[in-house]
Amino acid sequence: MVASRCLSTVEKCLFAAFLLTLFWAPLPFGSNRPWAASLLFVLLSAILAGWLLLFLFDAVSPSRRAWQRSRWPLLALASIPLWIFMQTLPLPPEWVALLSPRAAELHVDSDWVPLSLDVAATKFYLLGSLACFCAFALVVFLVNSAFRARMLLWVLVASGVFQATYGALMVLSGLELGFFVEKYVGVGQATGTFVNRNHLAGYLVITLAAGSGLLLSEFASDSALSVRDFVRKTLQTLLSAKVILRVMLALMVIALVLTRSRMGNMAFFSALAVAGLVALVCGRRFSPKLVLLLLSLFVVDAIIVGQWFGLEKLVERLETTETAGKIRLDVSTSSSSIIEDFPLVGSGGGSYYGIFPYYQDLSTAGSYYTHAHNDYVELISDLGMPVTVLSFGALFLLVLRRALRIQARDHSRLQRGVGFATIMALTWAIMHSWVDFNLQILANGVTLSAVLGLAFAKILPGNGGDNGNKTPV
Repeated sequence: MVASRCLSTVEKCLFAAFLLTLFWAPLPFGSNRPWAASLLFVLLSAILAGWLLLFLFDAVSPSRRAWQRSRWPLLALASIPLWIFMQTLPLPPEWVALLSPRAAELHVDSDWVPLSLDVAATKFYLLGSLACFCAFALVVFLVNSAFRARMLLWVLVASGVFQATYGALMVLSGLELGFFVEKYVGVGQATGTFVNRNHLAGYLVITLAAGSGLLLSEFASDSALSVRDFVRKTLQTLLSAKVILRVMLALMVIALVLTRSRMGNMAFFSALAVAGLVALVCGRRFSPKLVLLLLSLFVVDAIIVGQWFGLEKLVERLETTETAGKIRLDVSTSSSSIIEDFPLVGSGGGSYYGIFPYYQDLSTAGSYYTHAHNDYVELISDLGMPVTVLSFGALFLLVLRRALRIQARDHSRLQRGVGFATIMALTWAIMHSWVDFNLQILANGVTLSAVLGLAFAKILPGNGGDNGNKTPV
């Protein structure tokens, strides 16, 4: 009995450690430094290893239903680090010549050569992909109740509010500090503890998706029966956590505007509109409360708050997108030559920054690019077309299918809120990845993986304010 309680306490500690790790992830420059990325991988892998030990001692066990619905997305996500690992393995030159003729030409003569052109970078890239897998798996295994699902969403919202508040204060106060150092880029723009404003914008959209789904789950399903009942419900709402949550969402939108990120803001409102439309269609009935939520985010935040905190400057940047867009298009065009040389197996995960200088043309000459400013192009050039399309495509379709399914009317409000957050985060990633490299920033990749994993978690109805007569998932 005592041993069982101790193991249960250990499992709870693992969940608490996971929440703290998610909050920590964006703090050290978005974990986009070798030491920060390594630390994040160690933390997440240690928590997952701890859960696996409990599993071996029969202290925890995922339900059969939870495993059935999550095994395919887990396998799709696990195939990515597995392939990256294979890129580092020495192979017979004949095999490399068959799979990647260009890599065989570039490698120095040797008995055994890898597919990757930069094995050290690929090994480090492997750690990042494993960290994302760990985050997804930990959500599936550790989030086993409505209470824990809400806790996870609240932690993401709190982290987003911290980044938003910190980033806004640095801009408005003129201190311009990043993560304990003076900012050397993005001065006058909100960057939080990230280096690049676009990456803060991406992180804020993910946390805004979590907050929007959480707020949606708080909506009462019953309507007022009288004027007195309406007044009572209104007062209860004003005194509830919903108002606090709504203010927190407003703070994040303020910081999003202050980033001056064009695609970050466009992707946010587009993703919000798509998620809202999907929620209305899946609910099969008109929801005034959902419409009011969407309108409040569009009108109140974008127009009123935006006018006070710099929406006009964002509009100016939107009107001058031609030059920046052309540069990014030129980088993507030059990067397409890498894909032509390494179409099947890629040049190696994380090798982009090392080989792109050999493919630069006059339009991009004189500048140094660590990333392609297009996640699709960089992933294909690094990993190859088959793995990128099959693994990421399968994961996208599985997550989309699950998110649509849990937004049906016969599921709990929390499950529908999680589906809303998943659709919103997924839509943002699809849009923003065309012009930036948010998925290459480990904090954003891990946080997005956690939100997507929540769609497959075991959220029991009857907890946290959900109606007990809803269908369990």
